[in-house]
Amino acid sequence: MNWHKLVSKEYASRRFLAEVFNQLLVFALYFLALYLSSWVSNHLETVTQSSAIYLPAGVKLAFFVILPVRFWPMLWIASRLYASYLSVYYNGGWSFDLFHGFFQELTYMAIVYSFKKSRWPPKVTSNSGALSLILLAVISASFKWFLFSSAFEFTTWLKGKQVLQYQLNMTLGDLTGTLLVAPALLLLSQSYSRMFSRHHAVILLSLFALALIYIVSYLNHSDLYPLLRLCSLLPVIWFSYKFGIKGAIASALVSNVLIVAQAGLTQDATNTYISQLFILANSVTGLLIGTATNELKIKNNQLQASNEKLTALLKKNKQLAKRMVTVQENERKYLSQELHDELGQNLTALKTDLTVLSIAQRNNENALVEGLKENAKAMYDSVYQIMHHLRPRELDELGLEQALKEGRFKSLLSKASITYIAEINLNSAISDEHQTAVYRICQEAVTNCIKHSTATELRLRLAAHERYIRLTIMDNGKTKTTQHGYGLSFIEERVIALGGTYTITKIDGFKIEAYFDI
Repeated sequence: MNWHKLVSKEYASRRFLAEVFNQLLVFALYFLALYLSSWVSNHLETVTQSSAIYLPAGVKLAFFVILPVRFWPMLWIASRLYASYLSVYYNGGWSFDLFHGFFQELTYMAIVYSFKKSRWPPKVTSNSGALSLILLAVISASFKWFLFSSAFEFTTWLKGKQVLQYQLNMTLGDLTGTLLVAPALLLLSQSYSRMFSRHHAVILLSLFALALIYIVSYLNHSDLYPLLRLCSLLPVIWFSYKFGIKGAIASALVSNVLIVAQAGLTQDATNTYISQLFILANSVTGLLIGTATNELKIKNNQLQASNEKLTALLKKNKQLAKRMVTVQENERKYLSQELHDELGQNLTALKTDLTVLSIAQRNNENALVEGLKENAKAMYDSVYQIMHHLRPRELDELGLEQALKEGRFKSLLSKASITYIAEINLNSAISDEHQTAVYRICQEAVTNCIKHSTATELRLRLAAHERYIRLTIMDNGKTKTTQHGYGLSFIEERVIALGGTYTITKIDGFKIEAYFDI
């Protein structure tokens, strides 16, 4: 019992240390990300203390969306510590206030939390998630600079329309920075375990070539920059179609980074505002087209997997049907042989004995003996019919071609006053399975013709080549009844069991066509 307690305590202490390490790691990463993004944003100021592309807003949103709620207090502490660092950097004095803007930050967390727990949480793997991310970015930026504008110092030296203009500038800066950085961080957090795959290498090489083309074109002809910026959306669309969401976000990031770099070099307010619009267009277009393409590829993969399963199942069913037909034919052959060897021989002996008895009593005719002879003959004919139905002996004795030309079909149709024409063209050997199937189909067709039609002619054509077998049976009669579905079902089973196709038409007679692809 004590040993279990010690193990539990050790396990609890390890979990506690691991959690402390994770919290400190998140703190360090978030602080570093804020520092780097702020450093870049400070070089994009076109209005004093008003960053046109505020990247820390995107870093903040991405961290809050990616990390569980238990890490959020550490993110808050890191942000306040970084604010203190900025106070030292700009004002030369240390000022750490943990609760400064606390209610504003708490409301921001509530908004992010409500989106994360909603039916469509922000993510970059689906259209609904991308739309949720865009909506969250708009709401968070608008909320920050409109609802809590009175909490900031700039309201003391800006009045009226100036305040509104400043709010719009800051909101647009936050939104641009968010959609520039957040999708890339979200994608990185979801695919970091597969960062160095061959697929990613192709994307990186393509993006490097794209960036090189942009840079060389700009350095040689700086006057082409407006055109290059206008064409920046085309690679985003192409990468979205080719590589899905990964290509979309990566290409949008490369195009936007180049736009940001040029905006930082020029330091022109008008140029920066136009750049903001292009950054927003690239980011939103990449997210929507990329997620749509990604979902389409997922659906296609699922459909392909389902088709493969159905194909495998169909193949298995065909094999089972083929096996069933083979077993059925073997069983029929066995029963036919047993009837021939046992009952057939006994009936033959009985007929012979009755004939001898009839000769012995020639001078004294006995009606009973004649009746027995007739019954024996009828029994023999019935058994012969059953044996032929179970397994046509003429197929084994004569072969398929002679059995179709000169076998039982010809005699049966002749008795029914139906002209029989058989055209056989065998350029290749036919397997036993296909021979049996062809004979059985012909057997059912002949039976249907005699019993259910008014035909005066039946024509049979059989062509066998190395790659296919084609069978055509047609008569010139009209069906007298529709009660022969069993025979057609039997033909269908035979054809499908061997992977063939068949068609039945009833125009100017009755026609059956069967095709086997070997």
